[in-house]
This record gives sequence, structure tokens and C-alpha cells, in this order.
Amino acid sequence: MPRTESNTLTLASPAIDPSETLSSKRAGLPKHERSPQILLISPVRDDHEALRCILNELHPIGGASTCREAVAFLCQYRVPVIFCECDLPDGTWRDILSYTAELTNPPALIVTSRLADEYLWAEVLNMGGYDVLAKPFHEREVRHALAGALRLTANATPRVFTAGAAGQF
Repeated sequence: MPRTESNTLTLASPAIDPSETLSSKRAGLPKHERSPQILLISPVRDDHEALRCILNELHPIGGASTCREAVAFLCQYRVPVIFCECDLPDGTWRDILSYTAELTNPPALIVTSRLADEYLWAEVLNMGGYDVLAKPFHEREVRHALAGALRLTANATPRVFTAGAAGQF
């Protein structure tokens, strides 16, 4: 992830209302039951509103508008699926993929872009991402991609990291 001049971490985003990070229907549940299942990383407020509208509160959604906010979010919550805008104010989807690759149970990454094409799709898949969605979002495509990503992460075997085992088979 690119280095920044500031060492302070800001969790609040001017583009995202912090009260929108969890589904209002689940807000009264214990923390472990209301943890987000999806993280949307996008500086575009309309993306957050569209995804919430499409999913009709079926899945709790967390929101971030920068790589830095996303990393802070992922330090607090485990999510099986991330929707990430291709280009972010402080990095790209590649930075998020790089960060999540270090996790024991990495989430499936779905990249979103207004300029989604075969090149981006091939790059995302070749680097370990799950899928690419064109914007504006279409309900059927979002639900299909999400269902596949949730199945993938539900069936994934957790990776075990062993000291000194790098490069040995």
C-alpha cells in the first residue's frame, strides 16, 4: 500500500456515514451476529447506496472509501466478500488484494469499475481476485457474483502459516 505522510488513522469518511456501516435491522443484535458480511470500498457514495438497495438488507454491509479505511475496518471485522472500486484515492484494488492475501481466511475480492473490460477481468482473475462487476450495478449480476463469492469462501480451507516452512514442500 502506498506510504502516506500522516501516521494517524482516520476511520470516519466524509463520503460514508458511519451509521450506515451495519444493517439497521441487525443493529440490536450482539456484535458477533451483526458483523458485516460484505465490505464495499468506494469513494462514490452512490455505489454504497446502490449496493444497499440491491441487497435489501439481506447481508450486513460495511463501508470504506479508501484503502486506509478498509484496512482499519478489516482489523476489526472479518468479511468473506469485498467489493472494491478499481481506483481509490490512496491506492487500487491491487493494494487491497495484497493486504488480504496475508489473512488466514482471505475474503473473495470483487472489483468494480465503470470501465470494466476483458483486460481488467483477466488481470483480476490472474492476480487472485474473484470477479469484476461493471457499474452501474445490476441487481442480477451483483447477486450472482455475491452468491458465488460466498460459496467460495464458505468452502475454503483456512491456511495455516508455519514458521520456517516458506519454500519447502
